Amino acid sequence: MTARLLLAACALLAALAAWQNTRLAQERTANAKTKTEQAQEHAAAAEAARAAERRYRTLEEKHREDTQAQGARAQAALDAARRDADHARAAGQRLRADLAAYLDSQRSAGAASAGSAEPASAPGHQAALLLAELFERADSRAGELAQAADDARERGAACERQYDSAREMMQAARHAQTQ
Repeated sequence: MTARLLLAACALLAALAAWQNTRLAQERTANAKTKTEQAQEHAAAAEAARAAERRYRTLEEKHREDTQAQGARAQAALDAARRDADHARAAGQRLRADLAAYLDSQRSAGAASAGSAEPASAPGHQAALLLAELFERADSRAGELAQAADDARERGAACERQYDSAREMMQAARHAQTQ
């Protein structure tokens, strides 16, 4: 009986060992499958991150190019406004030179005329000189103010365009995140 009992115990131990070995093999297979799935998910997540980074870099490069182009357009507009102001200033200087020549001719004509006519024209001549000087000052100041206004307007418009470009880039980045 002891031999039978011993044999039964050995058979039971062998069956338990076989069952445990099968269970261990199944767990190893499941573990390998889980590791493979995790590696695939990790690779997919890494690829998604690289794709998102490429999209962000593309958006960033586009924004940088837009900003540079807007800066160039703004500088061109400022240069054009300065050229226009220079042309206006030159026209004003020609006008003042013509006025000075006219006043000189009036002075010469007044000096050449008879003695009684000169005192009557002297106050008018002085008033014309005063008006010419006031006109020159007003025109000069108006030119300065116009140039400052042109600069401020163009710089403000450039700032607005850059803000719009940055906002569009941020919206595109948010949209890229949802993809």
